[in-house]
Amino acid sequence: MYKKLTWILAVILFILVLDRVYFTSSDIRFILTPEFLNARANSELKINIFRVNILGLKVPFSKIDARFSIEEGANLIEITDDDNSHGEIKVRSKGIEGEAVIGVYSLRSGLLIKKLLIKILPRDYTQNNFRK
Repeated sequence: MYKKLTWILAVILFILVLDRVYFTSSDIRFILTPEFLNARANSELKINIFRVNILGLKVPFSKIDARFSIEEGANLIEITDDDNSHGEIKVRSKGIEGEAVIGVYSLRSGLLIKKLLIKILPRDYTQNNFRK
């Protein structure tokens, strides 16, 4: 009798710990692919936004309702593919070098989550020169 009760309590405790550690988000992560834009009209950057848990892994079955807006540098970039259901957008350069800022806002509260700095480098600048 006590053995069954011990196993049932152990399973319940394991499920509660799993929920707290694995399924609860602790932070939001942004991934920019590539890290910068070139000053060409066809240069494109993809921004992914997702929740991460305490372990640093993507939280399964979660989605972020966010709105992206260009705060500074509207003459430098444009948002081409705004797909909030998957938490990713595509940003395209207008062919002018400089720096632009994209604001990420929560749709539920309207508060600013984070501001992202997008660098638009000259046409002949390569990724190897950028990392030096």
